[in-house]
Amino acid sequence: MRRKLAKPGRLFYKLSIPMFILLLCVIGLFSAVSSYILIRAQNDHAYRMAEQSLTFVYRSVGYQLATMNNTAAFVLSNPSFEKLLDTGHERPYEAIGDFFELQSHLENLSLVSLLNEYGPAGRTKTTYVIAVALEPSSGLYEVATDEYYPATGLYKSDRLRQTEWYSELHDRGKQTAWWGEQAGVKPSVFVARSKTSFRDGHEIGTVLVGADMSAIQGVMAMAPIEKGYHLLLDEADRVIYSDKYPFLEDLSGSSIVRAMDGSRGSAKVSVNGERHIELYETLDNGWKVISFMPASHIGSDTLLISLVGVLIGILGVAVTGFLLRRIIVKVTVPVIRLVGAMQRPDVLEGKEPLPTPIGGIREVDELYRQFASMLVVNRELAVKAYRDEIAKKQLHLELLQSQINPHFLYNSLDLINCRAILAGDRDTSKLVRSLANVFRFGLNKGKTWIPLADEIRQATAYLDIQTMMLADLAYSIEVPPSLADAPVIHLIVQPLAENCIVHGFANRTERCRIRLSCREEDGKLILCVEDNGGGADAAELNRRLLEAEKDYADPSSPGLSGGYGTLNVHRRIRLHCGEGYGLRYVEVPEGTRAEAVLPSP
Repeated sequence: MRRKLAKPGRLFYKLSIPMFILLLCVIGLFSAVSSYILIRAQNDHAYRMAEQSLTFVYRSVGYQLATMNNTAAFVLSNPSFEKLLDTGHERPYEAIGDFFELQSHLENLSLVSLLNEYGPAGRTKTTYVIAVALEPSSGLYEVATDEYYPATGLYKSDRLRQTEWYSELHDRGKQTAWWGEQAGVKPSVFVARSKTSFRDGHEIGTVLVGADMSAIQGVMAMAPIEKGYHLLLDEADRVIYSDKYPFLEDLSGSSIVRAMDGSRGSAKVSVNGERHIELYETLDNGWKVISFMPASHIGSDTLLISLVGVLIGILGVAVTGFLLRRIIVKVTVPVIRLVGAMQRPDVLEGKEPLPTPIGGIREVDELYRQFASMLVVNRELAVKAYRDEIAKKQLHLELLQSQINPHFLYNSLDLINCRAILAGDRDTSKLVRSLANVFRFGLNKGKTWIPLADEIRQATAYLDIQTMMLADLAYSIEVPPSLADAPVIHLIVQPLAENCIVHGFANRTERCRIRLSCREEDGKLILCVEDNGGGADAAELNRRLLEAEKDYADPSSPGLSGGYGTLNVHRRIRLHCGEGYGLRYVEVPEGTRAEAVLPSP
């Protein structure tokens, strides 16, 4: 019968809800940051495009004005022009030839503008206006035209002396004057420079170079600003070029001019009730190039980008949430099934197997395998603990069976001791007292743990008896006073000493020596019993101890025989202290050394 898949439980919700909230926060933060970055990038792009447009206009207009200024400088510095302008004539008609020659040079020079004009290829291109306003000191003054007209030619300066630009050049000492004026039907810009004689420095006239707005208009058309426009102001903040304001309109008191601080920069201004971003830069002649862009254009796509970011975030949450739920289900459902199996007694007792993992996740499958292995180990440990408890009770029963009624035993020994003393038999009296001590410390009122000093006294009483039985037997005891009160399992030293006499001295009767010692080593208490008898293979004895411990069987080796023999000592230490303790044999040059390892106090 196919098992029904477990439903998601509390584990599923404890994992999914925090993770979903975390996922929601992460995707929301990601969407917000992404939208912010996109909006910022779009705004920065629009701002950079306006800056690039301003830079292009600034450089192009600056180039046009510099070309006009250089043209004027060429006229001022040309020696041929100087000679024609400064040569004197007795009669006016004598200057006619020089007049037409200079007029022809100026007309040819004006054609240079055709190489520098911006605009569509199909539009008719115009030339510069190059004129010279002559002073009376010039040799061509008498034949020059009386009335000035903004066209290439030679004119008398009399009608120009009342103009502002003329006053700037000749009265205020400026080297160059720039201005805008309506030249016929076309707005134009002019530059004027004063011409003095190379010979004696007297003033000859003024060179004027003018151009209509077609070149500047072509520059502006080549660098448009989306939903914005350009503006060119002179030093007096009058409009030189604009699509929004009339030519030469005074903007000195407007918010556009008040917002400017320094020769270049940007500002936010209100133009006709609408917020604009104003970018401006000052040309070499003091005129200002200004670019305007509506502030609303900077954030025009903000709402759209935000909506797209929200939709992408919602889609991301939905898809990721679906995948996250499937992943959590694949992890939690097998764990829930395993927890359910852990609570079933028939599974814990091994009567039924664990459910087969269905998640296909390596870590979960490993969890199933490890839990199954743990169940096997637990059952083995339970069996071992049961067997240890049975063995402990068996050892305790053997100890009880070996005990004799203490009162009857002590009364009998006291009676024998009294009769020996009355008969004057001192040796018999000593033997009886030693035997009484052996029984007194050996029975120990059924206590398992006794002080080391009492354990040594019991072993000493036993060895005193043996010295009376073996003529050449001697023993020594080396126990530090600091360890006298250390707790040890009773009746472990005397069986080891008995093993020395029974087996170590089985074929020896002379110079029999036994040494009892105690020391601390690596956090453990070591009781050592060593003899100089026939010796034994320490490795073999340790192997037999290990095998006998595994099989709980009495080995047939003489070194491990006896009711309270070495195996008995080893098993009692292991039962009371754990597997890290017990009896061990150490290889020595002569005889045999047995060490009982106990916990350090």
